[in-house]
Amino acid sequence: MELVELTALALAPVVFLFTYVYLSDKYEREPLIYLVITFFLGVATALPVVYIGGYLQQITGLSPVHDSNFELFLYTFFIVAMTEEGMKFLVLRFYNYPHEEFDEPYDGIMYGVAVSLGFAAIENLLYVFEAEGDGFEIGILRMFTAVPAHAMFGVLMGFFVGKAKFLKDGKGAFGTTMLGLFSAMFFHGVYDFLLYQESEYLTLFAFIALAVGIILAKIAMHTHAEDSPHKFKGPWNT
Repeated sequence: MELVELTALALAPVVFLFTYVYLSDKYEREPLIYLVITFFLGVATALPVVYIGGYLQQITGLSPVHDSNFELFLYTFFIVAMTEEGMKFLVLRFYNYPHEEFDEPYDGIMYGVAVSLGFAAIENLLYVFEAEGDGFEIGILRMFTAVPAHAMFGVLMGFFVGKAKFLKDGKGAFGTTMLGLFSAMFFHGVYDFLLYQESEYLTLFAFIALAVGIILAKIAMHTHAEDSPHKFKGPWNT
C-alpha cells in the first residue's frame, strides 16, 4: 500500500499542474496524444541528463559539495540547469516545433510544460522512493517546490519558443528560441544555486525566486492564451 501511496503522492502535483495548464488554453487545445508523447519524451530525457551530468561532474570535479560559491554557480548553472533544460529544449525544438499541431503560440507553453513535467515525474518518483522512510515528507515538500519549478521552467521556455515560431517571416526566430532556453536555464540555475546554500536566509530567496518565476509564467500563459488566433472561433470553456 505504501508503494501506491508514494507513487500517487509523487505524481499528484504533476497531474494537477498538467491539467491546470491544459485547461488554461481556452480556445483550441492540443490533441492529448501528442501531449502524452511529449510527456514520455520528457521522462526519457532523464537518462541522458544523468549520463551527461555525471560525465561533466567527472571531468570538471564540480558537485553540490562545493568549496566556493563560484564552484556552486558553475555546478548549478552549467551542469544541472544546462543539462536538464537543454534536453527538454531538444524535445520541444525538434519534436514539437515542426509538428503541424503546433499552430499557435500557446502550444509552445503546453508542450514545454508537458516535457518538463515528464522529467519532473520521473525525478520526483526517484526522490520519493530513495528517501529511506522520509518519502512522504519529501513528496509533500517537492509538491510545492521542485515540481512547480519544473512546470515554470517549461512555461518560460515554451513562451519564447511559441513566440519564435510565429514571428513574421521568421525574423529573429533563432534568437527568440534561444531566449526560451536561457530563461529556463537562468531561473533553474538561480533556484538551485540559492537552494544549495547553507544559509536559511539564502534558501528563503530560492523560494522568492520560485514565486517570481511562477508569476512570470502565469503572465506568459495569459498573454499567449489571449493572443490566440483561435480566440474568435469560440472558446472551449469560460
